[in-house]
Amino acid sequence: MSEDHAAVTGRPRHIVLNSHPTGDQSPIAMHWGAVDAAARGPIVTNLTGDGRHNAIGTHSGSYSIYRALAVAAGALDPTHRPDLTNTAPVTRIGPHPQWSDPSRIVSLDPYGHLVSQCFSEQ
Repeated sequence: MSEDHAAVTGRPRHIVLNSHPTGDQSPIAMHWGAVDAAARGPIVTNLTGDGRHNAIGTHSGSYSIYRALAVAAGALDPTHRPDLTNTAPVTRIGPHPQWSDPSRIVSLDPYGHLVSQCFSEQ
């Protein structure tokens, strides 16, 4: 192929994993163990923009593989941002004391279900 793949298709030739730094990194501040979401700060994985993040992994949780396949197949714009309108939980969940215990291991963001309320500015 003599033409640049990205110029022809609008997509890069490969998918860059967000766990691989792309240069000079400036992580988003996070204060693990803070008593509320605002004081802790957002947990960010970033596939677009300036590449700033403070977590390794990808957004979309268990659906991230489907997102990656859709992007690779050209069925989803890699810069797509989900609309989180009306995504608040049906019932209040937490906060619980262990959410602010820095000695606990947390594999999921305990405030993830409140992302559109807690981090609307970001």
